[in-house]
Amino acid sequence: MIDEMDAATDCRDFCAVAELGAQVALAERQLTALAAREQVIQAFVCHDAAAARSRLAPGSGPLAAALVGVKDLIRTADFPTRYGAREERAAGIRQDAWCVAEIRRHGGVILGKTVCTEFAYPVPGPTTNPHDVRRTPGGSSSGSAAAVAAGFVSFALGTQTAGSTIRPASYCGVTGFKPSYGLLHLDGVQAVSTTLDHLGVFARSPRDAWYLTSAMVMSRAEVVVARAPKRLLVLRLPVQIAQNDGYPERIAELAMSLRRDGIAVTTIDLPFRLDQFANLQKDLCYWEIARILRVGGPVRLVPQLEAQLAPYRDSDSAAYFAARSRRQAFQQEFQALAADYDAVLMPAATGAAPPIDDTGDAIMNRFWTALHVPVASVPFWRNDAGLPLGLQLIGAFGSDRALLATAQWFHLRREEAR
Repeated sequence: MIDEMDAATDCRDFCAVAELGAQVALAERQLTALAAREQVIQAFVCHDAAAARSRLAPGSGPLAAALVGVKDLIRTADFPTRYGAREERAAGIRQDAWCVAEIRRHGGVILGKTVCTEFAYPVPGPTTNPHDVRRTPGGSSSGSAAAVAAGFVSFALGTQTAGSTIRPASYCGVTGFKPSYGLLHLDGVQAVSTTLDHLGVFARSPRDAWYLTSAMVMSRAEVVVARAPKRLLVLRLPVQIAQNDGYPERIAELAMSLRRDGIAVTTIDLPFRLDQFANLQKDLCYWEIARILRVGGPVRLVPQLEAQLAPYRDSDSAAYFAARSRRQAFQQEFQALAADYDAVLMPAATGAAPPIDDTGDAIMNRFWTALHVPVASVPFWRNDAGLPLGLQLIGAFGSDRALLATAQWFHLRREEAR
């Protein structure tokens, strides 16, 4: 399955295709891949290949002829938005979210809506992992990660409230980017947790991820140049975390290799307990989603989500604001630590993609989402079965562009090693 996918997929990033004619040709190859494999991958809730093809040329703008998938939590004018639910909850709302409008303004072509787990809760949807259809693509941005990995689109939009961009990117072997909180506007995106929600980007490379991000937030799209790091921080994980697929050994070997190249690498024990902070993140998330889902009338939820939300529906605000205060203290502590480094390194997930009936564990990502800092996942290794393993790079708040320049350096380093 892996060899078949790699042979059928155009692995170049969008920034490598300089002229409109070549960009149109890339989009045509992606539409051909979609026709060949979407029935198996099931990355899309709905799409319109004919309409997308009609918009490929003539085009203008930095995203001209770029095919884009949009997570089903994000509104679009030309496709329904179901939020991963069984019925269309927003039947009367057909308008572009801010991010979609910005992509269209720069010439991007929306191919369709990608699969999202129901209300972004970690219950598996129909999407399969393009590297092995018996494996999960992750959640909740499953369709977006799979669409980029399968070569159906150059870019896809996702969201992250815990690990819903970084984890699927790692499982599917693509670049995932969760920017600093607030960099990308959430107007038109279904809220899950207002203090934790981030828009996420999936692409072939960190260079592409910043190209799309900058197009949405500025009047132009920037091509970030790879920058070799000078100082890196490696967080050593407890033995019970991320043992799968040799992640601790891989990170340790990478640190030694970087030191041989003259890069200052500091390794420290994780300065907090991931499980304790995961509970803090869940307290914030579930308290907020229990109230958000009241808006617009009762919603039929999967039993697992109902059970998770039940303790939070009638809880008072004291515990919630206490959790926010604890989170703020962590933010200040991490900002002071990360400011001295080009990036903090750790695994992007606990291992390779698990079987398809499990969306995977977000414990490696919850902390950074709650801290609002920028994070990127770069496909860097493969396990013994050939499945992708991502390297997670974390930066200080507001260091988005610089972080992706460092991530692009790691991306090129890995490409040269192959």
